Amino acid sequence: MSEPELSVSLLGPVRARRGPAALYLGTPRQREVLAVLALRSGMVMSVAQIVDAVWGPRRPPSVENMVHTYIGRLRRALEPVREKPSRATVLCSTRPGYTLALPAEAIDVNLFEQGIRRARAARAAARLPEALGHFQAAVARWSGPPLHEATGPLAEAERTRLVELRQDVLEEIAGVRLLLGDDENLVSELRWMLVEQPMRERLWELLLVALGQSSRRAEALTAFQDARMTLADRLGVEPGHQLQDLHRRLLRSEPVGVRPWWNGRIPA
Repeated sequence: MSEPELSVSLLGPVRARRGPAALYLGTPRQREVLAVLALRSGMVMSVAQIVDAVWGPRRPPSVENMVHTYIGRLRRALEPVREKPSRATVLCSTRPGYTLALPAEAIDVNLFEQGIRRARAARAAARLPEALGHFQAAVARWSGPPLHEATGPLAEAERTRLVELRQDVLEEIAGVRLLLGDDENLVSELRWMLVEQPMRERLWELLLVALGQSSRRAEALTAFQDARMTLADRLGVEPGHQLQDLHRRLLRSEPVGVRPWWNGRIPA
C-alpha cells in the first residue's frame, strides 16, 4: 500500500501531513474541528453536529460562524492550491454541512483498527508470528494520548474507546507471545503493566499463565493471592471465574494455558 499524499494523525496530537511535511492547523479548537471530521471521514456532518461534537452544550455565541471560519482556514492548510475556493476536494461543502474526503488509509485511527482486524484474523488462523507483527505495528502508530488537547464530547468518547482498545491489544500481544512460548520475558513486563492497571483481570490471568508455563508455580499462587486482595480492597469483588479456574489448575499442578480471546471489539 502506497503512503497517501495527505494524512491525518489522531493517535497523539492532532496533526496533518502532506508527504513528509507537517501542516499548520491553527488553534486547538480548529484542530479539533478537523479531528471530528476525520473521525467521521466520508460522512456529511452538519454545522450543528460539528458544534455538538466540539463544544457540546457549553458553546460560545456565534459558534456557527466560528465553524465556517475554521473550515476556511483548514481548507487553506489542506489544499493551498486549487482553482476556486468553492471547489475544495478534501474538505468539501456538502449539504447540509461538510465532509472530509480522505481515503481510510490516510487516517491513523483507521490504520490502527485495520491492523487489529488483520492480527485477529491471523491469530484465528493460527498464524501467530503474523498476528504478533500486525498487533505490534498497530500499537506502534501511537505517539501519545489520542486526540491530545481535544476536549469536546466526541473527542472524549473516542479517547476513552481508543485507550481501552489499545489496552486490549497490549493484552492480546501478551497472549500471542505466551502462545509462542515467550513466557519468561513476559513476567516482568506483565508486573509493570499491573502497576498501572491493577484491576485488569486479564493481566492477572496472563501473569499466572506466564509464571505457570515458566515452572514458577509458587510465584503464580502468590500472584493469585495478590490479585484477590487487590480486587477485594479496591472493588469489593472476588476474582472472576477465569482467574479462579487458573488458580484451581495451579493448585492441582495441572497445565495452564492462554484462553482464546477471539471476541475482540472490532468485527472481522
